[in-house]
Amino acid sequence: MRKKAGWRGLFACLAITAFVLGGCGKAAGETQAVSMKEEQPGTDEAAQEAGNEGGAEESKAEEAKSVQDIYEEITQKVELCSPVTMTDSFISNYYGIDPDKLEEYVFSMSEDATSAETIIIMKVRNEADTEEISAALETVRDEKSGEMKDYLPAQFEIVDKSSVKTEGSYVYLVISERADEIIRVIRVGI
Repeated sequence: MRKKAGWRGLFACLAITAFVLGGCGKAAGETQAVSMKEEQPGTDEAAQEAGNEGGAEESKAEEAKSVQDIYEEITQKVELCSPVTMTDSFISNYYGIDPDKLEEYVFSMSEDATSAETIIIMKVRNEADTEEISAALETVRDEKSGEMKDYLPAQFEIVDKSSVKTEGSYVYLVISERADEIIRVIRVGI
């Protein structure tokens, strides 16, 4: 059974992670998402040659952006507060999320301890796992809420307004003053 780390322990871990990842001073465009799928050379060309043979479903799949592309678009449209992307070991150790169940993801948190800003976008391999991933993101939200409640009431209100959303094989959580704008970018991208 995993013990819940106190807010101080979490902040210390985030600071160490940020230092190890070299997150301090990274420009917004330099953050990375983790993708669990391999790119297939010539995929775009093959899709173009196929034309409209696959119907509306194939057309929708072609329109969907990668999670990394969606996150990069967010960072171009919204100034984020000291974003640091988390690794497989972080999401596994702290939130019990099995990276093997994800096709790709971005798990970004502010390294500034006075900011609750968090952007998590996960694309699951199997839609049957969306409920489990959604529950894990609820845990992230609950822990953020607990961290901010007594210490940073304005940030607590931002967390309190947030919610985990599921659309198809995507599960996401946005905690930000500009959540509506960020969610709009996500919805258009997926």
